Amino acid sequence: MHASVYMLEKEWIEHKAVSRIPLFVLVCVLVLFAGILSNGNVQSNLSFEMSYSGFDNMDLQFVDEFSSLIVVLAGALSIMLSTLYIPKTLRKERQEGSSMFWRSMPVSNLMTHGVKLTFGLLVIPVICSVLVIASDLMFWLVNLATDDAIPLLMHQRSLLFVLTHWLNYLGLMLLVALALLPLACITLLISQLVNSPILVMFIAVYALKWLSLGLFGSDAIGDFFHQTLALPLNILTDSSLSQVVAQISVANALIYIALGVVSFILSLKCYQTDEVSWRTLLQR
Repeated sequence: MHASVYMLEKEWIEHKAVSRIPLFVLVCVLVLFAGILSNGNVQSNLSFEMSYSGFDNMDLQFVDEFSSLIVVLAGALSIMLSTLYIPKTLRKERQEGSSMFWRSMPVSNLMTHGVKLTFGLLVIPVICSVLVIASDLMFWLVNLATDDAIPLLMHQRSLLFVLTHWLNYLGLMLLVALALLPLACITLLISQLVNSPILVMFIAVYALKWLSLGLFGSDAIGDFFHQTLALPLNILTDSSLSQVVAQISVANALIYIALGVVSFILSLKCYQTDEVSWRTLLQR
């Protein structure tokens, strides 16, 4: 078995919150639907209210928006977990001394970084995809367990929809991962230099934004941060990918990618040393 598989397993074991938080949410979802199935009055009341409100003839657009909400919630949880994982994964190894162990093993720094990025941007969304599958299966079971199908759940009446909805989520999160990749590389670099990378990045963003306004009278830096940092959420929530792409300028996109590439290279150099600081980084 390839060494990267064992390294991914190590990340899974060492960062238990990545699996425990989605598991907790999943348990809450199961309890909610168990309550719905055990209460015979819920379905009849809901059907009556929807009929009274004119929802019996609801179009598929509304149902699709409801299905998209499930994807957005699972995707938002995935982004949050990635935001928690990436800033501390390399810092945790340095603090525990395991980074020295991995450097002594026949594992390249490039593979180490690749495993970190793969786990943070791809494995975590796959873990959260369980919520999408569970929610769709629960809706399907509710329809099977009730006499009259609830209109809101009619579109989720087949196992084929469960599969296609899950694949749609994975495809969407792949685009989100690409949008987060430069930011993740920047975070990996900063996490090796400071103890609180998220706080430092938060302060730096606002400091650069206001310095740009105060010194140059331009909001170009603010526009750059707004366009790049909002990109993952825009991909997740916007129904049109072309509109999302149109919201970020070519110049800002190229700068964002360049910053990610430079940060990745510098992060590789930092990982080779035991003592890392801004001064030693610039000297290298």
